[in-house]
Amino acid sequence: MKRLFALLLCGAALLLTACGAGKEAEKDHYYEVLDSAGAVLYTVKDGELAETLDGLLGTSSEDMDAAGDAGDVEPLYTYAYWQERTLLAGEDPEAEREYQELIRVLVPAEGEELVIQVFPDTAALEGLNQLTRDTVDIASLLSSVVTVSPETAEMLRDPGRYAA
Repeated sequence: MKRLFALLLCGAALLLTACGAGKEAEKDHYYEVLDSAGAVLYTVKDGELAETLDGLLGTSSEDMDAAGDAGDVEPLYTYAYWQERTLLAGEDPEAEREYQELIRVLVPAEGEELVIQVFPDTAALEGLNQLTRDTVDIASLLSSVVTVSPETAEMLRDPGRYAA
């Protein structure tokens, strides 16, 4: 399980990291903090606050323990990571780009186990499921449960501290 989790984190890191130099290395991102019903409470675009969340949510895999199947978690809060789409060949590097939700982190009301969903928009994964002839649920492969420190979990249960 740890090996699968390590591969999941490596894949997510590659997706979130620009592979080139120049403008691609400077992709902008922000977070949305959602309540338990899925309504947006805060949008965190402030550089310092976003960096704080980057630090909390980007905890090294060595500091996390894989905790098993994602199952049905009732999140108290959800942190959605949005990043600029990749600049495609022929596109104007100065033009405004759309954002794409890449990761969701579900924070429960109690405990230190967080659910991480990579590419939470399962409609976008539909084609991948068809490629595997629906023998593998891609969305379930891109979800994992990790255990973080009690301090990290408590900081994530207080999203008001990230409101600008």
